[in-house]
This record gives sequence, C-alpha cells and structure tokens, in this order.
Amino acid sequence: MGNYQPPKQLIFGLILLAITYSCYQSSNHSKTFQTAQEIDSLIQRIYIPGTVSLDSSFAEATKALTLSRISRNDTLIIKSSLALGSILRLKGKNDDAFNLFQNALQLSGQIRYDRGTSQSLIESGSILYIRGSYEKSGELFSKALQMAQLKHYEDLEATSLNFMGKYLHTTGRFDESVDYYKRAIEIFKRRGDLMQSASVQLSLGKTYSNDGNLFMALKCYLEAYETCNKTKDYINLADVCNHLGSIYLSLDKTDRSMEYHRKALYYRLSLNTPEGLANSYNNIGKVFLAKNNPDSAHFYFLKALSNCEQISYTKGKVKALTNIGKVFNLKSEPLKAKPYLNRSFEIARKAGYDGGMAEASLELGNTLLSLSQPDSARHLFELCFYKAKLANLTELYHDCYLGLYRVYLTKGSTAKALQYYTLFAEADKKLTKAENDHRLSELRLTFESEKKEIDNELLRKDNEFKIKTILRKDAFILMVVIALSISALFAILFYTLFETKKKAHRKLAKLNDKILRQNTELEKLNRELENAIRDKDKVFSIITHELRNPLYWFQNLTEMLSVKYTNMSPEMVRKTLGALDESAKNAFHLMDNLLHWSRSRLNRITPVITAKSLENLINESSRMYETILKQKNIPLSIKLPAGALIKADADLFMCVMRNLISNAIKFTPEGGTIEISAQLEKLNYVISVIDSGLGIDEKQKQTMFNSDVQSTSLGLMNEKGSGFGLKLCKEFVEINGGNIWITDNSIRGSCFSFTTPSAS
Repeated sequence: MGNYQPPKQLIFGLILLAITYSCYQSSNHSKTFQTAQEIDSLIQRIYIPGTVSLDSSFAEATKALTLSRISRNDTLIIKSSLALGSILRLKGKNDDAFNLFQNALQLSGQIRYDRGTSQSLIESGSILYIRGSYEKSGELFSKALQMAQLKHYEDLEATSLNFMGKYLHTTGRFDESVDYYKRAIEIFKRRGDLMQSASVQLSLGKTYSNDGNLFMALKCYLEAYETCNKTKDYINLADVCNHLGSIYLSLDKTDRSMEYHRKALYYRLSLNTPEGLANSYNNIGKVFLAKNNPDSAHFYFLKALSNCEQISYTKGKVKALTNIGKVFNLKSEPLKAKPYLNRSFEIARKAGYDGGMAEASLELGNTLLSLSQPDSARHLFELCFYKAKLANLTELYHDCYLGLYRVYLTKGSTAKALQYYTLFAEADKKLTKAENDHRLSELRLTFESEKKEIDNELLRKDNEFKIKTILRKDAFILMVVIALSISALFAILFYTLFETKKKAHRKLAKLNDKILRQNTELEKLNRELENAIRDKDKVFSIITHELRNPLYWFQNLTEMLSVKYTNMSPEMVRKTLGALDESAKNAFHLMDNLLHWSRSRLNRITPVITAKSLENLINESSRMYETILKQKNIPLSIKLPAGALIKADADLFMCVMRNLISNAIKFTPEGGTIEISAQLEKLNYVISVIDSGLGIDEKQKQTMFNSDVQSTSLGLMNEKGSGFGLKLCKEFVEINGGNIWITDNSIRGSCFSFTTPSAS
C-alpha cells in the first residue's frame, strides 16, 4: 500500500483541471480589472472642463454607477454615487443628490473607506448649506476636514477648507473665513488644480468685497477670470462674471454691471444650474432696481424666487423675497411689500441666517414706517442693527440710523431723533469714504495692470475728481437757490390766473357732467320707447292675426243658426251648438293667452307668489274643459298627493295648466286618456300632464319652447293653435322659479312636466 502509484491518466486529468481553473480565474480577474478601469475612466471624464452642458456628465455618471452595482464593487459604487450626486446638485435636484451622498456615507462606514467618508461628509454638508441648515453643515465640514488631515487627503482637505470658509462667511466671521480660503488656495495651487483654486478665489474675493476691501476683491476676481478662461471652466467663469457684475454695481456702473451679469446668465442657461440661475436673476433684478426700473426688477426677482423654491435654496429665497419687498416699497406699495418681507425674515430666522434677518428687518422697518407704525418699525431697526453686528454687515448701520431717526421724528422725540441723525451723519461720512475707497481701488487695480509710471496721473485724476465733486456740489446749491427764487416769483404771478382757471374748469366740468347725465337718460328713454313700440306692434299684429280665424268661424256658426234654424234637424242643431261652444272656448282661451303674453312682453306682470292648494288650482283649471272632454269621450284622471301646497302665482299657474290641458285634448283621439299627476321631489313638486295622443316628433321638441321660432300643429279635429302657448308656459313657469320639459310617454303620446316650489 505504501508504494501505491496513481494511474498516469488520473494525474494528467488533475493537472488539466488545475490549468483550466487557473485560466478561468485569470479571465475573471482580467474582466473585473477592465470594468474597474472603465468606471474610473467614466468618473474622470465627468470633471473634464470646457463643457457647456451637464447632460453628458449626467449620462457618464449614471453609467458608472450602473456598472459599479453590476460588478458589486463597493468602492466604485461610492465613487460613482458621489460623482452622480455632484452632477444632480448642479442640476438643482438636491433631494436626489442628498440621498446618494448619504448612501455613500453609510457604505463608506461599513467598509471603512475613509476617503469616501470624508468626501460624503463634504457633499452632504453642501446640500445642508443650500437648504440653510448652516450649523449642521458646519459640523459636517469640520468632521470632513479632521479626517482629511488625519489621513493626509490633501485634495479633500482643501475642499473642506473651502466649504468651512463659506460657512464662516455666511455666519459673519469674515476674518476666519479668509484664513480658511487662503489655506485652501495654497493647497490647490501646490497640487496644480487651477480650477478648484479659481473657485476658492471667487469665494475669497466675495469676502474681501463684503469687508470693504474692493482692491483685493477685484484682484481675486480677475485672477480667477484668467484661470477660468485658460481651463475653459464655464461653471466658475459664470461665477466670476457674477461677482464682477456685483462689484461694478457697487461702483454705480450699472451698464458695466449688467454686461457681466448677462454673461453669467448666458453660461448658466447653457449649463441649466438652478442655483446659479437664481443668483443671476437676482443680481440682474438689483441692477434694474438701481436703474429705477422696478417692473423689470420685479420680473427677475420672481424668476430668482422660483428657482430657489425649486431647489430649496434658503439663502437665495431670503434675498429674492427681500428684493421683491424693496420693489413694492419703491413703488410706494407697502401693503404688498409686507408679506414678502415677513416671509423672508421668517425663513432667515429658522435658518439662523443673521445677514438675511438684518436685511429683511431693515426693509420691513421701512415698510411699517410707511404704514404709520413707528413702534413696530423701531423694534425692527434695532433688531437689524443687532443682527448686522453679528453678521459683520457694517454697511447696514447707515440705513438703521436713518430709520431710527425717522421713527423718533415721527413720534415727536426730537432729542432721540437728533441723536440718531448724528450717528447717521457719521455713518454717511464713512460710507462716502468707503465709496471713494472703492473707486480708488478700481483705479489702483487698473494702474497695477498697466504701467507703474502713471501713479502721478492717477493722483491728479483723483484730486480732479474730488475738486469736480466739490464744484458740482457748490454749483448745485447755487442752482437750487436760483431755482427756488424764480419758482417763488412765478408762483405769485400765476397763482391768481391758476385760481381763476380752476374755478372756470370746475363750472365747466359740472355743466359737462349734467349734459352727459341728461344725454344718458335720453338714450335710455329712447331705447325703452323703441322697445315699447316694437312690442306694441307685435302685440297688435298677433292679436289681429290670431283672433281673426276663431271669430270668423264663430260668426259663420251664429249666422247659420239664425238663418237656417227652422230647417235644421235637432241633431244638426246640437252639433252646431257644440261647435259654437268649442269655438267660443277656443277664442276665450286664445284671448287669455294673448292677454297674458302681451302683459309679459310689456313687463306688466307682477307675480304674487303665495301658498296655494295644488288640488284646488288644478280642479279650477280643468273645469272649463269638461264639455269638450265628454264630447270626445276622453276621461281625465287627476292623481295628486293629499293636502299638497305649492308656492305660486295662481293666475300664472292656471294659465300654464289650461294651455297644457288644451294641448292634450287637441292631440288625444276619442276614447283616449289624459292624466294629471304630481309628486314631491326634494323641495319641488313635479307636475305632469300625460296624454295618449300621437306624440311629438324630435324636430318639434327642439323648437316648441323657443320664443324665436314659430311652431304650430293642427289637432286631430283640425284645431288650429296660436303657436305661442308653450312659449308662454315656459316663461310663466320660470317666473314662478321652476323648469318645464317634454318627454315621450312610455306607451304612446306625450308627457309635459314642470316644477313649482313646495310650500309644505
């Protein structure tokens, strides 16, 4: 057994199996390596500068995340999630971006991927910063910075420093933010990352600008502008133009400012970044406000607000709402300004945004002062002063002092008013000096970028500028004095003439008003007279036409009876008398309809609506048709609820019933049936007159209630109708607050129904 030798075939098979397995593993490893390389390549392409559209970057990032998940590589999943989230953040889809960043943070913690944790903290903090959760974002930036320094991730350390600078800047700690920005720039430059360096320089320039150091701000912006042009970084290029536009606006160069803000808007429209678009719209609105064009400013501030609400951009919403309030205050519409400013202040308060609270409370104070609420305005000006101190916004002191001076002047506290006016005057001097410093800074920067030899010329221009300013002020004062003197003389000379013309104009205006009133009354009377004449002619035309036929037959029948009575058989006499009775009733019924119709046309019907017994009204209406019903052998069935009471004008109601019963008799053959029924539906009685006649075709149904269409039909015994009985029914039913309609009987004939209010 110890000397057992395995068969050669078995050894050869095992060797072949080992070689096959080794090749398989090598192939899988090669495929995995190729997939990882492809994903890394996709992520790198996302950040290639020079693109003017985020769509291609979004597609690359989405593909990278999909491949990472397929390969089940957690590290690549984290990288691609962060890359896709950054693109979504630029596109304004902050909720989706935040979810990706949080997933990356959780997965990084699970696999102890410290770089992923640090970057996830930075990206999550950036979303919280946009939403206005500044303290929470500051905590995440601080944690990311500590981890990046501990693990020596220089690029993430610089990014954390940049975001810490933004957080400190927003919370009013300008000096600290400058230190963080400079450290971030130093690291990015050392690493040769010009794009990131330019981005931080923009933030640093903004801090210098808010701190009043315009020279350093312009220097940072121009340096960033050159870098962005070289790298074709359109996102930062848009920010540079935005900041330069703000600088030129502070120098009162509105046209130059608008030029840069329009450039920034062009880049941001191409990139379609909602946060950037909100800032551009807001800044263009401020330029229009400086040009005293409130309507255009309002248009752009509303667009800015819309973009901010789309991505929950808290700081932008505060600025847009405050600026809209300024527009309404400029247009002297404080009641419209107030809700926008209240909303701005509340959003800033919830976010702990001291600068936003300061600006909103200042403008709200001005609004309440315009609405004669000095005590509330005083509280807001004091709050503005306190928040401006916290946010290091010293330029707001000037307007706070002015507001408090106006408050105490309104309240009659002259001592307090004088105290704040003194403070306002001192702040005004500082503001004027700051403006001069701004202009000198611009000139100084121009000087350094061109030639050093023009220093003396620069000083001379500065002195000339000051001298011209003084001369302009003196000339202005002299012109004001002269203008006031001339105005006083002209006022005295023209006062008498003005008063004389004013009295004459008043008399003429009264006379014109009287003539206009008389003309209006005459036109109204003419219209009423024309309508009355038309209605009168129509009434007489209808009466002449409609009564002629029944009266003609009535005359013939009576003549025949008087002449041929002795020669007529009793049966013939009986039939002639029956026809005479029918002709008389038709004439009476027609005359009754014509009378009601003419009164309706002349607006002389005044309905007296009272509670009436439905049974009494229907019995009284049907009584006059008993003879003709017996003659045609038509039974009349009346089915009514016991004790039913309705609200109606008795005459109008019975006129409607007589017309409906007459029509039913006319179109019902001998031996047919007519039924009158009523049933209560909610608050109305539905009254129906149902016959077993020939029915009505669809064409007639469409027009029989139309007052503009003449529609008549012959009865079964060639009875001729007037053509307006049903129109009259419709009008009287509606006067009584009801509706009338026609439906086919379930077997044959017609069913006319109408409603009248119940009184029970």
